[in-house]
Amino acid sequence: MKLSNKNIIKLFESNIINLFPKKIIRLLIKKNKIFFENEFKVPTNQFTYLALITKLIFKKEIGFNFLDFGAQYIDNFFFLRKKNHNINYYYHDQVQNNIQVENFIKLHKLNNIKVLNNLDKLREGIFDFIYFGSVIQYINNFDNLLDKILHAKPKYLYFSGVNFFFNKNSEKFICKQFNVFPQVNYCFFFNFDYFKNLICSKNYELIYFSENQNSQINYSYINDSINDTCMYLDLFFKIKD
Repeated sequence: MKLSNKNIIKLFESNIINLFPKKIIRLLIKKNKIFFENEFKVPTNQFTYLALITKLIFKKEIGFNFLDFGAQYIDNFFFLRKKNHNINYYYHDQVQNNIQVENFIKLHKLNNIKVLNNLDKLREGIFDFIYFGSVIQYINNFDNLLDKILHAKPKYLYFSGVNFFFNKNSEKFICKQFNVFPQVNYCFFFNFDYFKNLICSKNYELIYFSENQNSQINYSYINDSINDTCMYLDLFFKIKD
């Protein structure tokens, strides 16, 4: 579905876009070659209350460092900045996206936003809040990544849109994902207790979890012994004092 730029802007600035299935949004983005939009009311596939949460936590701080890991689009930066003028936003995604965002930052002379290319910097402990927007399950070496992050002791970790199961027989398994066909992805499903304990063992506490706002996912084609326990969840961790 090819739309004019004017109609695209109207659509993505309206609340209507939040009613569309994610696969339709992806199709629109792909067909119309959308990469940047600077006035989304709520970024697609992001946690709706993220800007408010960070506002409440860091409202008395002169500044705070926020890492958007697997950010994909830059809309989340503009969304967060509206309520968090003290944010220092760090973007990280695949190499080609990092390059495009760096060029966009330079072209438009944006402030308080940087691209994190070198993940070794995670160990330097500069981040106060790290956000994973439906991405941790697609990282092959997620345990090594989490080790780097937890070693750096950020104050808060938010995992949005993660597939969990509550069967005790295994820690994780891999599924083939077809909802963006012809692109086929492979992603982890995590045992809830395994994932929670992995984070909490490094001096963190789980302060909140709930079903993700995009939780209408069909798990019926997964093994019967597991699919009834599958849930699409958000988890929010805080480091212990």
